[in-house]
Amino acid sequence: MNVLKLEFYKARRKRYWLIVAAISAVQALWLIWSLRNMDASKLAGGYLNSLYQFAVLNSIVLPVMIAVLVSRMCDIEHKGSNLKTLFTMQPPGSLFDAKFFCAGIHIAAVVGLQIAVILLVGQIKGFVPPKPDSALIWYFGSQLLCSLFLVLFLQIIALRHINQFIPMSVGLITGFLGLMAMFFPERVMRLVPSAYYGLLSPVHMDWNRAARTVSYYQAPFPVIDGALLIAALVILYWFGRKQFVKREV
Repeated sequence: MNVLKLEFYKARRKRYWLIVAAISAVQALWLIWSLRNMDASKLAGGYLNSLYQFAVLNSIVLPVMIAVLVSRMCDIEHKGSNLKTLFTMQPPGSLFDAKFFCAGIHIAAVVGLQIAVILLVGQIKGFVPPKPDSALIWYFGSQLLCSLFLVLFLQIIALRHINQFIPMSVGLITGFLGLMAMFFPERVMRLVPSAYYGLLSPVHMDWNRAARTVSYYQAPFPVIDGALLIAALVILYWFGRKQFVKREV
């Protein structure tokens, strides 16, 4: 706990919360703009529509945001060879854990703000009740899980390389691949980490080609995809932490 507090203390002047606020504001404005013209039928599916749109946005935007956040957190330690000093005062594993949980808390705030925006916009626009409480809870958990995997993946890269352009580039590429993967079958999407924002989303879209209409529905939980991502997260955490503890600085 003290190590985590120290991580937040080091972040005081980095203003990570500005990154959280900026991304949340951009996504909120996008949602408001996309829902500007809604008839009665669209209001009936307003909550599901919003959840689907945020999941798609997350696959593009959050990998970039996470790359910026993680690279700034890890860049502190690379400057002035701070890792050598820190390793004399605390175990390397605890530093790895603290950075992961610090970034995870910021990401949880982003997903929580997304749900708050959906509920607020629903009240303003007059979405037809009831609110899909189970879908909202599922959305929070699934989007956070995907984000934690990307945090871990990019943190391992950022701690490994002094040049923070490398994790930033990986984040940009991951965001691009998350967008492109949406147009491919699920077996292809499973190969792209950022595509899991859509795979694990509680809401799916159905396009009626004949009527040229779009409908949104709450899909069953994808147990296989969820288990696959959790297993990958656990294995990557074990591997990344082990390599960081063993590294020579």
